[in-house]
Formats: sequence, structure tokens, C-alpha cells
Amino acid sequence: MRLVGRESECATLDALLAAARRGRSASLVLRGEAGVGKTALLSYARSVAPETLSLSGIESEATFPFAALHRLLVPLLPQRDRLPAGQRAALEVACGLTDGPPPDLYLVSLAALTLLAGSRRSCVIDDAQWLDQESLRSLAFVARRLHAEGVVLLFGLRGDDHPDLTGIRALDVLGLAREAGVALLGELVDGPLDRSVAASIVDATRGNPLALTDLGRELTAGELSGGTPLPDPMPIGSRLEATYLARVNGLPPATRTWLLSAAAEPAGDPVRLAAAAAALGISPDDAGPAESARLVLVGRSVSFRHPLVRSAVYNGASATERRRVHLALAEVTTDPQDADQRAWHHAAAAIGPDEVTAAELARVADRAGARGGHAARASFLVRAAELTGSPVARAGWLLAAAGAALQAGSPVRTLALLDTADDALLGPVGRGEALLIRAVAAVSTGDPEATRRASAMCLAAAECFGTDAPDRARAAMLQAAEHSISVESSLHGTTQREIALAARVAVAPSPRPEPQPSPQPGPLNSAGPALEPADLLLAAYANFFDGGYPEAGPHLRRAAEAMAGADDADVLRHVVLGVTFCNLTWDDANRQTILRRAEAHARATGALQMLDLVVFLAAMTETAYGRLAEADRYEATGRRIRESIGVTTHQEQIWRHPELLAWRAGDGVHEALEQVVPAAEAIGLGAMVSIMRQSLALIAVGRGDYAAGLVQLGHLVELGTPGLYARVLPDLVECALRAGDRRIAKLAYGDLAVAVRHSGTPWAKGLLARSRALLAAGESAEPHYREAVDLLSETLAVGDLARAHLLYGEWLRRRRRRGDAREQLSAALRIFEAERAEAFLGRVRRELAALGGSVRNPVRENETDLTPQEAAVARLARAGGTNAEIAAHLYLSASTVDYHLRKIYRKLGVRSRRQLRESSHD
Repeated sequence: MRLVGRESECATLDALLAAARRGRSASLVLRGEAGVGKTALLSYARSVAPETLSLSGIESEATFPFAALHRLLVPLLPQRDRLPAGQRAALEVACGLTDGPPPDLYLVSLAALTLLAGSRRSCVIDDAQWLDQESLRSLAFVARRLHAEGVVLLFGLRGDDHPDLTGIRALDVLGLAREAGVALLGELVDGPLDRSVAASIVDATRGNPLALTDLGRELTAGELSGGTPLPDPMPIGSRLEATYLARVNGLPPATRTWLLSAAAEPAGDPVRLAAAAAALGISPDDAGPAESARLVLVGRSVSFRHPLVRSAVYNGASATERRRVHLALAEVTTDPQDADQRAWHHAAAAIGPDEVTAAELARVADRAGARGGHAARASFLVRAAELTGSPVARAGWLLAAAGAALQAGSPVRTLALLDTADDALLGPVGRGEALLIRAVAAVSTGDPEATRRASAMCLAAAECFGTDAPDRARAAMLQAAEHSISVESSLHGTTQREIALAARVAVAPSPRPEPQPSPQPGPLNSAGPALEPADLLLAAYANFFDGGYPEAGPHLRRAAEAMAGADDADVLRHVVLGVTFCNLTWDDANRQTILRRAEAHARATGALQMLDLVVFLAAMTETAYGRLAEADRYEATGRRIRESIGVTTHQEQIWRHPELLAWRAGDGVHEALEQVVPAAEAIGLGAMVSIMRQSLALIAVGRGDYAAGLVQLGHLVELGTPGLYARVLPDLVECALRAGDRRIAKLAYGDLAVAVRHSGTPWAKGLLARSRALLAAGESAEPHYREAVDLLSETLAVGDLARAHLLYGEWLRRRRRRGDAREQLSAALRIFEAERAEAFLGRVRRELAALGGSVRNPVRENETDLTPQEAAVARLARAGGTNAEIAAHLYLSASTVDYHLRKIYRKLGVRSRRQLRESSHD
């Protein structure tokens, strides 16, 4: 198959398909204007790889969820029994093969990846801009996860870009060069062709092959030979569509009706078209003139020569003609599996209000939502709202459509739909729902003011729900509380204390426990009525932000315990508050349980966006422990997830972990963090500003610049009452004392003592002992240092343990106890080196150097042997995971896992999983 002037593009495709035969995968978007040759290039790829699966987007099918993906995977569906159970169930529900809970988009996508990887069949997807949203996002996910399956995914895209294809390599398909365009015209024209005329045609069409092909057949012999002037303007672009329409209008009336039926029938089903033709009083043979005119190709399905032909046929018909054809198609679409298409045809045939069709659309919308087709559900509901004569029903359907659009990831459309719904007709509960949806959608658009006001909107929603919907009111209040954790002091329209007061009222029936002077963590108090996790979370939030540690301590611990033992869905839904309350009490045990369970549930349900949040929290948690290698692993996992779901490089900057950067303290980190503070303030993320300040303080402590650390920490605490950032109080004690301000150090210690008294965990007690040692006079400090080391050794907080060894070693060196000092400093050095905690390595090495002798500064071997992806595969393989299990865990294919394992074996010098388990490198 020869394509004139496309040697470079064909060479690119040849290289990709050749690599696929060697087991390497790739994805490519061919993008350009209509008729520029994308379809021809995709056909060339199919000719090189005949087993390739193919799919063309159809504009009229774009409202049917997963329709395109289903069509593509039909040849592979018999192999779905080989899929993991969760993937198989999700795919079957999405394709309408069975009933079940709405599947997560990414679990369906992973099923598609697994099927394609197992088949080793490449795919070409033409007119990707007209795929239904769910299918396009699913295939884009597959494209980003391909690696070593021997599969190539090629997309043909009209236009310059598409947000759902972000991150996939693109090739711009331009018009033919002049020489190639002239050569193409020469092949098409039977008679004489003047070269200068041909060059003029190529220039006028910008080398568009479709325009050249059609003009080569449309222009007269005189025009082509130069004897007659060329038409001005040349019939290209929109004029080319008009040319097609003129050709259609020249056909017999019955043929035009048949063509209109084909343009309105999304699947191109000849059987259905024949039935519709009969209903319209025409014969399938009436398609003949359209075939002869090369406008359509009739085979196992009906396909138009080019999308512009379909567009010309459909848009060139009158509204009456379109309604007549849609009504006929609705009457012959009788399969229950095609209820959504029947409803859509009925809707297109409706003239004015039609309550029956509106109700049918609403039912189909629910069916689409049950299959995970949220974008389709929104479209069906909008059309139902247009067809109903009831203002109340219209408002309700528009509200439901807005909710579906939000679930589909379309916040701008969500806000537009909310603006069209009449709030006065929704009732209090409906208005509350609208406020919640608007809050989330506005934040999703990136509007800083929306971010700051979201908690106030959620609080207003809770007031609307009131006693009519108490469960929804509590859920709205929890959303307000959770969002406030991210925004902190940047909140507009409310404060954390106002949210706390409202939450206190919401859980007022539960008695407020008396403050306990020395509480110990343990099981929930069995006295009194059992409370739901949501109530316990609200009670903890209310008592902390409207009472502080003395009043909140028991509530914080009960909420953490409840979250650790709650249903999986609740653990994932409220993971932010659960982790925050564990942070406030230095509760590493419950925090680990919450994060582990939330991660497992997010993976099991394919909830990648929630999984991204969980691994972000896990990376921050591991950083707080000082377990930086584990934090690196989670950060790498987060990068892989965000790459899979199409997060841009610019958006990725929001997800950087400042505290992890601070622990590593490489060149330029301090300056980079300082620049982020005003940026975080500008977008309303107060928590990120606070973490940045905490990170800058950490760098300052590591460098021994205690005055600078004191300035940063002063922004985070209000001395006299321990607050949200009580965890920085040990740093404040150290900075203030070393900067010569003993008064502030003692005040910070007093606040820390209050917080620790109402926590009672070994981690909290260890930090208190370490701070007490710093403040102690003379030899009385040593028992406190020993106590700090002993207590922190029982925890996961290796960073705080290493800093306790460091402070103890510094204290010993000043007392000239060289041997004891070396022992403590060496213990600190081992931990800091193991975690690559550069922020403190310089300080501990200087202390050791002051003791005399050389200080070991080893070159860490194998530190970068494995990429983050390989390290994740190796860790799971050591734990006994099969290739399929590892693939499901990492959202890869089993082929890619096998590829990584072979590289891991080679890098680490092992030959089997048994040897891998015995190796010590990750």
C-alpha cells in the first residue's frame, strides 16, 4: 500500500509496529484537520499488521457509555474469563453484559489493558474525538500504561489536541508538500494536467489529500488543463462539505432518505437500516446510487466515505425529515439491550414537550449511570429536561445531570447545568445538593476563591438538608470539615471554629465526655449508644477546633479507632480526617491501618483518583516517620497513577512533597520551597503553605540555623494552646533554646506536654522526653535522653529516633564523653545514611569529625540500580505476588511485569524469585 508523500509518517508507523513484533508497546496520536490523511495512515498500519483491531468514532454514538470500547473489544470478550474477578465484573457491567454496581472507569480500563496485552493485538482508533467519553478515557489510560505487551495503540484525532489524550505522544499530520500533492493529482486525473494549475490547487487546499482527491474528480478537463479558470474560491473545508451536499441532493429522493437513515443510525447496522427503510416505505436497494457515487460503503456495516459526508447528509436534511427518520429507527430498535438508542431516537423525533419520552430518557439515564456512564447519564437527563413540561421535573433532572457531569469529570459543564436549574423549584434538600455539587465542581476548575469558599458552601448545604435529610447534613458537614483541613486559615465565608460549632450541634445527642488528665489509647468506650464513624469524626473535629486537646483527646482517639475498624468504603471516603486525627495524637498504629485499608479498597475498586490521594497521604506519613525510602516508593507510585490518568506536568507540581524534599535538602531545595509559599497562598491551599514552612524549618534545624527555623515555626503555632501543628512543637523547643530564647522554648514545651498528655502514645512521649532533655540543667538531662531513645525505638518514627541520638550525642560531646558520644552519633549516622536524609547528615558528620578521626562518607552502592517502577515490582515479587497480581496492583499488564522482572534479575545478579527474595536491594 503506497501513500504518496507520506514516507516519513509511514516510516514512523513501521518502526512502532516492528518494535511491537519484538515485544515493545507504543501509543501515538495522529492529529490534523479533516481529510488530511489520518484515516489513510491508519489504514496503512492495518495493512502492515492485519490482526489489528479497528474502531471509528461515530458522532451520533458519543452519548452511549462504553459503546466504542465494547465494539473494539468484541473479538476479545470470549477471553474475559481469564481476567481477575474485579476486572471481569467491571468490564461486563460497562459493556451491558450483566448487572452490578457502577464500575469504576479505571477498573474497566485495566480490564481492557489485560485483554489487549493477552491478545498482543494492536488497535487503530479513528475519529477519536467522537468516541464516547468513557471509552476515550479508558483507551487513553491503556495507552499510557502500555510498555512490554507488543501492542500499539494509534488514535486518529481531528483537531490540534484533546484533553483526554494528554500525555500520549502525538504526530501532527500536515498537508502534502507541493511536489507530493502534484504527484497525487497526476495519479487521479485521466486527462491532461497543467503543472502550474496542479500547483495552484495544492496550494489552495494546503495539500489536503481528501480535497485534492475530490477536486481531481470534480474539476473539468478544461480547468485541469489550464484552458478554463479554476473556481474561486476553491471548494475546500466547509465548501467541501457543501460539495458533498450538492452531490447528495442530486440523488433520487428515496436514496436521500436511505442516506439520512444511515447517518442517524450510529452503529451502521444493515439489518436495522433495512427495517427502518421498510418503515419509511423505501427499499434497501435504494442505497445503490449512493454506493455508485462513492458516498458510502455497504458491507457487514454501513460506513461513510468520510465524516464530512455523514455531516453533510444529516445537517443538510430538514428538521421534519430528520424527525421522520429517527421515529422509524426508534420503532425498529426493539432489543432491550439497545434501550438507550431507542430512547435517543424518540427524543430526536420529538417536536415539543413529550412526557413519555422524557420519562424513558430518565430511565435510560439511570441505566447508563449504573454502567458507569456518567457523561451519558448527564446527556440523557438534559434531553429529558428539555422534553418535559413540568418545571419541577426539569429542575430536578438538571440537578441530577449536574451531579452526573461532576462524576464524569466535567466541572465546567456541571456549573453550566447548575446555572440553568431553578433553585426555587428544588426544595431545601435539592438546594443543599446543588450547593454541594457546585462547591466540588468549582474547586475542580482550579478557581482559588472557590477553594477558599468551598467549606462555607458545604456548611450552607448542611443547613439546607437540616432535619429533612440528617444523613446528608452530616455528610455535608464532613465535607466542610475535610476541605477545611486543606485550606486552613485561607478559608473564606466561615472558619474552622464555626464548622466545629455546627458539627457540635449535629452530634449534640451524644454526651460530651469529661476531659481526662491522663488518657491511654484503647478500644472504644462501650458505655452509651454506639456511634457511627461519621458522628465520631464530627465529634472529634468539633471538640478539637472548639476546645483543643483537653476536650478533644478522647474524641480524637475514639475517631481514629473507629476509622481503623470501619467499613472499607468509609475508611476510603474519610481517609483525610482519619489520618489528620492520628497526626494530632501521634498515633502511628491506627494511621498505618487506615492508610493500608484505604489503599487496598481503592485498588480493589479501581478508584485511581482516591488512590492517588491515599498514596500522597502515605508519602507524607512516611516522611513524618523519617522513613524516606518508603516515602520515595509512595511518591513514585503517585507519579505513575497521575501519569495514567493524564495529569499534566504543570498540575504535577501541586503534588510534590515539600517535607520529603527538605529531608533530602539538595542544592536549590530551600529556594524552591520558598518560591512555592506565595504560589500555594495564591491558590488558597493553606495546608500546603504550612507544610512548606515546616519544611523550611526542618532544613534550618538541620543546618543549625535556629533563628531562621524559629521564624518559620512561629507562623504555625500560637503559644498557650497546642493546635493543628502540635507536631512541630519539639522543633520549636530546639530552635528557641538554641537561638537563646528560653522563654519561648518553655512555652512550647508546656503546649507539647498538654498535647502529649492527651495522646499517650510512645511516639508522643518520646518527643516530650527529648524536649525535656533539651531544657534540663546539667546531668539531669541524660535520663530524659535515654528515655527518648527507648520510647522512640518502639515506634515507626526512625527520623525522630535518629534526631534523639543526634541531640544526645551532641550533649555527650560537650561533656567530653567521647566514646559515648561517638556511639550515639554513629547510631544517628546509620539511620540518616540509610534513609539518605541529607538535611542532617552534614550536622552529624561535623559532630563526629569534632571527636577526631576520619568520618566515613560511603558511596552507597546499588542506590539507583532499580527504577521506581522496578523497585515496586521487586517488592511485590519478594512478597510472593504472581505476575498477574503484581500487574493488577500496579495497573500494568502481566507482560510489562515480566519485562521488569527480567531487568531486575539482570541488575541484581539473580536468576529466580527465590534469589530475589534473598537479595537485599530494592
